[in-house]
Amino acid sequence: MKILEKSLLLFVFIGIFSISLTSCAKKQYHLAVDASIISKGQTKNQVMELVGKPDYITKTEKGDEQWYYYNDITPFYKKIPFLGRLFGKREVEVIQVTYYMDRVAKVIYYVAEK
Repeated sequence: MKILEKSLLLFVFIGIFSISLTSCAKKQYHLAVDASIISKGQTKNQVMELVGKPDYITKTEKGDEQWYYYNDITPFYKKIPFLGRLFGKREVEVIQVTYYMDRVAKVIYYVAEK
């Protein structure tokens, strides 16, 4: 009887631990999809309707405006303090949208190390 109780307790503990891990998972979001729906000639309002507000805005020396969108794609195990370094670099997706005369002139999507 004790073996059955211990097995049941272990099973309950594993179940609770598994549920707690999945509750920490965040929704998957990929900027590559967003980058593919932005096209040359679109206005700032059109881009904002499709992708939302940018995370960062800057002006170039030529006077063009650049919008940046970021998404951290680092797996959870790379974010563990001290141990995360053993699993490699952290990564972030980036979309860079360059506007010329308030229209999209260029869209660049890339993955950078953090």
